[in-house]
Amino acid sequence: MWIWQRPEWPNFVIDASAFEERVETFHRKGERLAGQIEALSDANQTDASVDLMLSEVLASYAIEGEKLDRDSVRSSLLAHFGRVVGDTKHAGDKASAAAELIVSVRQNWNRPLSHEMLGGWQSLVVVDQITSLAMRGAYRNQPEPMQIVSGGSLSQPGRIHYEAPPSAAVPEEMARFLDWYNGRASDLPGPIRAAVAHVWFEKIHPFDDGNGRVGRAISDHALSQALGRPTLACLATAINEDRPNYYDELELIGRGEFNLDGFVEYFTRAIDRAQEIAVAEVEFVLGKTRFYDRYGERLNERQRKVTARIFREGRAGFAGGLFRKNYATIARCSPATAARDLAGLQDMGALVSRGRGRSTRYEISCPEPSAVARTVGPSLGR
Repeated sequence: MWIWQRPEWPNFVIDASAFEERVETFHRKGERLAGQIEALSDANQTDASVDLMLSEVLASYAIEGEKLDRDSVRSSLLAHFGRVVGDTKHAGDKASAAAELIVSVRQNWNRPLSHEMLGGWQSLVVVDQITSLAMRGAYRNQPEPMQIVSGGSLSQPGRIHYEAPPSAAVPEEMARFLDWYNGRASDLPGPIRAAVAHVWFEKIHPFDDGNGRVGRAISDHALSQALGRPTLACLATAINEDRPNYYDELELIGRGEFNLDGFVEYFTRAIDRAQEIAVAEVEFVLGKTRFYDRYGERLNERQRKVTARIFREGRAGFAGGLFRKNYATIARCSPATAARDLAGLQDMGALVSRGRGRSTRYEISCPEPSAVARTVGPSLGR
């Protein structure tokens, strides 16, 4: 028997007092993050905001097993800030729609949730109508059961992790959910409201596709309303780091667990981690600024092109590292020129090297990195 088939549905049980300290931490870190952003220059505020949203967009799709082009998403986000970099994709492109989704969530943080808003968000997730039969912008209406299944083949059925309420029940279920979210739930602490809203929405599973991404958008909406400003926390990024536990917790509830203390414990811990990641993203932007303040005028055109390419990869760094061979490829120069450029960057202190000979790998060295940047996320060198 699935949770929605039980007579208690949807009367979840939570001991809110058990999470008072974590709620206080959420607000304290939220204020600190907002202060760090406000202290940046306008250009750096834009860079930090874009990096934070970029991390979230890529992670939210990665949780669902999809990979978006990082540069396309970044260009689309920058366009929302009035900064056009290179060629942006057409309006129907998945990367552009994904960027539009996160911008919409942040722009509409102070509005009540509605069927129309959720449908709009879902339509930005399901953009490939040619390759997908999923309905866009409307709740599912197919008579077949909505099941979450893994594995299986033509001869062997897969494992059913969850079966959602029938399509005919979705409008009523969503009306009850929205009444709660926009009404009584407003008195709940933000992190708890975000956790309950997420799991309740996921158990209704109202759309043919995109429920996970819309569900995480709802959580961002709840956190933003609790803070009184758009959240800076990288929630999807934190969840993606711990994806198996995320799915395990959701499956446990789907099978009839009405006590949400375990899920709220997991989710508020993810929110706390999400704020730590956001701090690291801001520190990354500051490190990049320090780098260009110190070395920018001393870089030649090739060096500037390569370092910009590395920074564009964000905290995760350049895939596989920087070697003389890929330096030459990015800069479009000979191996000998690449070797001279790399040596010059090392001499000025802009790069540090690891290894020897052809295996030598180079890392950007940002001046005076903070403790947060050293302990959260990949090192940029010293």
